[in-house]
Amino acid sequence: MLHYELPTSKDLLHLGTPRVDALSIYVATEPTPAGRDHAFTSAKSAVDEAIRALRAAGRSHADQEALREQWELIAAADELWGNLASSLVVFIAPGFADEYVLPNAFEAHTHFGERFDLGPLVRAVTTPQRAYALTLSSSGWNLWEATESSRASEFPLVGDHAEDAADATNRMSIRGRKLLRRLGGDEGQKVLLDRYAQVVAGAVRDELARVDPAGDVPLFVFANEPLASMVVAHGLPGEVVGVRGAADELRPDQIDEAIRERIGEITTRALSRAADKIGNGFADGLVGTDVAQVARAAAVGAVGTLYYDLTADVRGVLDSHTGAIRFDPEGEDLLAAIALLVLANGGEVHAVRPGEIEAGIWNGRLLAGLRRPLI
Repeated sequence: MLHYELPTSKDLLHLGTPRVDALSIYVATEPTPAGRDHAFTSAKSAVDEAIRALRAAGRSHADQEALREQWELIAAADELWGNLASSLVVFIAPGFADEYVLPNAFEAHTHFGERFDLGPLVRAVTTPQRAYALTLSSSGWNLWEATESSRASEFPLVGDHAEDAADATNRMSIRGRKLLRRLGGDEGQKVLLDRYAQVVAGAVRDELARVDPAGDVPLFVFANEPLASMVVAHGLPGEVVGVRGAADELRPDQIDEAIRERIGEITTRALSRAADKIGNGFADGLVGTDVAQVARAAAVGAVGTLYYDLTADVRGVLDSHTGAIRFDPEGEDLLAAIALLVLANGGEVHAVRPGEIEAGIWNGRLLAGLRRPLI
């Protein structure tokens, strides 16, 4: 099945079930003829390599063809190859295929085993990547929204707001001195711009209060001075990130690119603060940092929040019913398996990379905030 959005937690749990001959393919793509050719060739090479591995292991011709049949269905899907974005993720197993065309930038790699490699997707799904943006100039303003699975697009406004500086100050222009009445010259223009900034700030607060009442989502402000400082001074929701430049000239893809460049730092700061708060519960037995301990807690639904390093190589076998683990270098990714178990029991998961979390309790591999102490 072809998807253009990130999987839900329910989808991840379905993908995370054990399967015979599970092939995971992550390919960086571009929506160009050359990009499509590269993506197709890379995916096909991964399938060919998996089939060679089956042949080398003495597996039957039927087993090899079961994998190839799924690939041939994907290879013939014109809708897929004609609508690529930044990444293509393919999951193939006998009798099963799922494809995700996403704007997220995933590193290219493949994995062939008894489970699909869901680490990068878990990170994308569970790590906040949402942001709003305000583009502002005296000629007008717009709100934008970028999410984990969609590029920046205009945010639909419901209120009746001033469109530009002249509209906000009831003037045909803020530049013509005859129209400034008692306000003239540069001082008069600054007073009018400040009034305009006040009106815009109020409109932004009203619009975003509907969808983000707590102000949890960062707001990027694309504007030049003095408007940039003025609108911030009048109060904007969320963490405000200033981006200097002529807002009138920005394309949606440029807005999205600027957000993606900075959103990671904002997210990791927020996650580090949350991890520090988890550490405050250590004396009360509400913190887990040992793999075996956290696995047991996840199995009984005692993990409220889980942080894990998606690059850590901790392999073995996990009993999802009891949480018992057995370390085995040929086994599955234990940390990812524990993460899926936490999601299945209603917990929150954050897959992070080395160096992203700065908290005293963080051991660089695993951290769990427990809902209750384990007996």
